[in-house]
Amino acid sequence: MPALAFVALCLAWGGTWLAIRIGVQETPPLWLASSRFVVAGLLLLVVARFVGGWHRISRPDLGRLVVMSAGAISICFGLIFWGEQYVESGLAGVLVQGFVPIGLFAFAVLLGKERVLGRQLVGLLLGLAGVALLILTQIRYEADTRVLAGTVAIIVGTLIYDWAGVYGGGLLSRYPAPLMSAYENLIGGLLLLPVSLVLEGGRLAEDGLMPNARAFGSWLYLVVIGSMVGFTAYTYLLAKWGPTRTSAYAFVTPVVAVAVGVFVGGEQLRWQDFVGAGMVVAAVVFIVTRKRAAADTEPLVAETAESEKVSRG
Repeated sequence: MPALAFVALCLAWGGTWLAIRIGVQETPPLWLASSRFVVAGLLLLVVARFVGGWHRISRPDLGRLVVMSAGAISICFGLIFWGEQYVESGLAGVLVQGFVPIGLFAFAVLLGKERVLGRQLVGLLLGLAGVALLILTQIRYEADTRVLAGTVAIIVGTLIYDWAGVYGGGLLSRYPAPLMSAYENLIGGLLLLPVSLVLEGGRLAEDGLMPNARAFGSWLYLVVIGSMVGFTAYTYLLAKWGPTRTSAYAFVTPVVAVAVGVFVGGEQLRWQDFVGAGMVVAAVVFIVTRKRAAADTEPLVAETAESEKVSRG
């Protein structure tokens, strides 16, 4: 059963990027993101209630939760959804799900929470080189500057998410996972919603909230499969396997995202894209995998898993 849950998790989150790509071609990106997270947050609150994950949030923690939600959901996914208007879904999946562990570790090092060992340094340098190759490839081959802008937006959004994950790491460990995921999705979506209405209200008034079946299908996948199925599988694996083993999804889902984009979405990637993506995935392997006996590096794996569960679920 855990193996099936792992497959479901990788397929659900690996397919998320094509769903976003399809959705933002049909409806405004900020609206797609905000409505997705509001509904997903409400549904996850119901889940949290029934699985016994309901606890009162203290007043000091509430302020931290709002800041974390703004970074990890509102700003992060506002930029990612906007960027995917111009960037292929497979590339976006690699940049986000591959770069999350790299960025989390880098921020933890900058904040003095982790030490850089030889293996992790190799991973950081390899990951940065892979991302640089992906960006340089866009600059060389894409005449449309919006593609480069979209790539940069996705990277910046991911870095903001990483910062939010490190900032709220202690908060996530004090409350049940279902409750934190629900609140972060809901608060982040509610904060992004008025921004969408201001910036995209004209288009929404003209085209409607869900203009066609492709837009609704994309939105439904993100809510049901990306959030509900993905999160359920993730929390199940955390209970059965623990965060270290479960974190293996971080170097499987980018590969799934590329495969889904190419074989389902018909996307065309250059050989440089595959090389850059491979470097990022290899970097994740270097950073995420640990010798279980190395107690001084183990907390990062747990923190990475705790932080990643929110936005991916």
